[in-house]
Amino acid sequence: MNERQQEPWGERLAAEGAAAADEPSLRRLLGDAVGVVKGRLGEVGKVGIRPLLDEAAAQVRPASMEELRARYPDLSDDEVARRLIDRAAKTAAGLALLVGGVIAAQQAMTVASAAAPPVAGTTLGSIGVTALAEVLALFVLEAKLRADLGALAGQPVLTPRELAANVLGDVQAAGGWKAVRGRSMRRALPDAAVRRAAARLAARQVRAGGEQHWGRLRTTLRTTATWGPPVTPNGGRPPSGWHPSGWGPPPGDEPRQLPPPPDR
Repeated sequence: MNERQQEPWGERLAAEGAAAADEPSLRRLLGDAVGVVKGRLGEVGKVGIRPLLDEAAAQVRPASMEELRARYPDLSDDEVARRLIDRAAKTAAGLALLVGGVIAAQQAMTVASAAAPPVAGTTLGSIGVTALAEVLALFVLEAKLRADLGALAGQPVLTPRELAANVLGDVQAAGGWKAVRGRSMRRALPDAAVRRAAARLAARQVRAGGEQHWGRLRTTLRTTATWGPPVTPNGGRPPSGWHPSGWGPPPGDEPRQLPPPPDR
């Protein structure tokens, strides 16, 4: 077993998604996601895919600031964020296009073997596994993007539950990943135009989610406090103009009135 195979599966999928730049890389990402889903199919069938997504979120490792600076030297934070979002959106589009082709092939096998129900049932099962693997891969891709954007913003690392809720909340608001696969399966999947539409939807979802997340992070970028020398020495008087309105004497400078002399 090599070092890559010993990594937690969520971390490995996140690294593959962040580095995917060609079809072999995307096929490796999808193949690994299919392997994870197949290994947990009984659990997914009973409780759904959410526990699998929570587990993946717990394994996603954000890039360090040093890694980001080495990868994108001399770029502003906004430009680095744009590069990260562009890359993730491109990977999502390529993955959706690839999955559309894989499912088209599986569907063609189903049609060819329609006279043999057991075989047809098995093929339909593989379509379901592939669709779930796409959801898992897209989730990990978005979780990695948001983790890296958080690191770029100098923010504390989100807990796995926070990260999963962050991604899933935005995806749900945008209509969910079901829209990606549902749109592409509405017509005959061998239609290349339909697969391209699914790819555009996936890319749009990842890009919109990343941009919204970075927009939120930018409002709290590096909110660390810095302490300088005290304006007023300890025990001294505050400077003039202390009053909120800008008027009035500072404390201790109010006109003093002597008490009346005691009655004799």
